[in-house]
Amino acid sequence: MLLYDVDDETLRLVLQMHLDDLESIRQSNKGKCRADEATDLDIAIETYKSEIEAHALLAADRRMCKSIAKANQTDARLINNLARQEDQAARDRAAAVRLSNGGELDEDVPAAPVRSNNAKSKEDEMLRKLKALFVSANGEEEAHDDEEDTLSPPESSSWAASRLQTNLPAANPTKLTCDSCTNTCPSTTVAHLPCNHNYCRDCLRTLFQLSLTDESLFPPRCCRQPIPIDDNNIRAFLPSQLIGSFRAKELELLTPDRTYCHRPTCSRFIPKEFTRGDIGTCPACQHETCLMCKGAGHGEQDCTQDTQTQALLEVAAANGWQRCFGCRRVVELDHGCNHMSE
Repeated sequence: MLLYDVDDETLRLVLQMHLDDLESIRQSNKGKCRADEATDLDIAIETYKSEIEAHALLAADRRMCKSIAKANQTDARLINNLARQEDQAARDRAAAVRLSNGGELDEDVPAAPVRSNNAKSKEDEMLRKLKALFVSANGEEEAHDDEEDTLSPPESSSWAASRLQTNLPAANPTKLTCDSCTNTCPSTTVAHLPCNHNYCRDCLRTLFQLSLTDESLFPPRCCRQPIPIDDNNIRAFLPSQLIGSFRAKELELLTPDRTYCHRPTCSRFIPKEFTRGDIGTCPACQHETCLMCKGAGHGEQDCTQDTQTQALLEVAAANGWQRCFGCRRVVELDHGCNHMSE
């Protein structure tokens, strides 16, 4: 799911569902370790949660950008027109007062000030940035044209001339070339990497997605330098689901002597939080896998490939040691008789 491929309400619902799923996983994992010990799974959950909350904030900012852009497109011209008319009316009243008091009208009195091209350019640049943040404004502008024609009051020739000056086309937004696909894209859709190369949004996402299936590409790199997913400049271009998958793959690849579900149809990675002793329980299918031989769990039997346990059992047999029927540990009689009583 891409962050900007759905409407705002659907996006809010999806993010909330992700948070609910994380809370469910957290609750199901309670009691499996010490209360004061943070497991890798807890860290992964917290990291993923922070990513989701960051995207929720980004979605809220997106809605605000839409509102600001829409207000500017709908009302800015009308408000400027009304403000200028009010200013001109105040000047006309002042001139009338001077005439009524026997004064003379100064022909050099300037008309209402016209906004400078620099101010207009700054406003246009801000609107371009808002549109670059995936604010769909093309259709809305056409829809508002008729409304503006209806609401705009008559204007003077001087105001029309000033409006033509301020409505001159602004400079084009900054463009950058993606060093991967060589396409030219708006600077607001291009990520700047530590090696000073630029990646467009699509190329950056593709690189991270490929790293999830090809271990040789993990972590994603450019010029042999890892691309930091914790960098806000990078993370802003990646959907939350891809970031969560990346965190899970990172946890998997950083685990020494990894264990996967023995069932060929599953083969899911088994985190250490789902292991007990020499047995790991697959979080997907709930089947048990031996951590020693990587095959199916042996139940009450010992794994034949566990050489250390086999050597210990030989020493125990030579010394007459027994094994606990509950935990299967070797027990040595230190003192007393061979009978046990309450």
